[in-house]
Amino acid sequence: MLRVFSILLLYFSLTFVSNISLAHTINWLTNDFAPYYILTGQYKHQGRDEKIISLLQQQLPHISFKNTVVPSNQLIQAISDTASNACVLSLYKNDNRKKHMYFTQEAATIGLSPSIALHKKLAKLLIDDETSVSLSDLLKNKKLTLGLSLNRSYGREIDELVNSMPRENIVIRPTRDSLASLTYMLNLKQIDILLGYPSEHAYLAKLMRFDERLTQVPLIEAPEISYGYIGCSKNVHGKQNIAILNEKLKIIKKTKAYKDALLSWLPTKLKPVLRKKI
Repeated sequence: MLRVFSILLLYFSLTFVSNISLAHTINWLTNDFAPYYILTGQYKHQGRDEKIISLLQQQLPHISFKNTVVPSNQLIQAISDTASNACVLSLYKNDNRKKHMYFTQEAATIGLSPSIALHKKLAKLLIDDETSVSLSDLLKNKKLTLGLSLNRSYGREIDELVNSMPRENIVIRPTRDSLASLTYMLNLKQIDILLGYPSEHAYLAKLMRFDERLTQVPLIEAPEISYGYIGCSKNVHGKQNIAILNEKLKIIKKTKAYKDALLSWLPTKLKPVLRKKI
């Protein structure tokens, strides 16, 4: 009788643990921001960050992954809500954000740092050496009009520079497809330069068939490489998710699939630069 009771106890214990495991869900907050998340069109679900999340899911078959699309201008507010149980891939980590969310120690994404997109003809007129350019010079001395998306961080030095500039020299778009809108404005010369990341510029210019007219130039104020981390809500669930995801990042970062995902949307001429760093 005692043996039967022990077997039943073990069975129910295993069933209970299994149910907890199966009930564990990580809610990923995503947004319509190609080429990181591509929600429609020819390249649907082939976004860089979508590929990274898929690699993590393969490492965690016992955990359910859920995707919730959130407007980009509400992303930080949503993840900072302690009542939520959510995670975001590829966030810039700074001291202010650390107050409101947990971050992985491992970088989730590695990419080339912020650059500017501009017309090739303007680049030839203003920029002597296209290997890099000073954003400060372009804004303060050349008086160019800058386009950028709302609520994005590009690193301390660039953020401080942008925040110090007169608002009339900056065009900010808070809409869901802000970078696409700004790329269209750049093509029409309604803004002079556009701040973003190389893969974004290349993808959108190609999609809109502007790629023959535009070029990209790295910024002196930015480090060569940019790191994005996973951020989760600052609560018990978020802390648990961060610990799990951090360990799995260590595994997937050793794979060819991970490296291919990082390189997938970079312009061909810049792929060798990043390949040396990953």
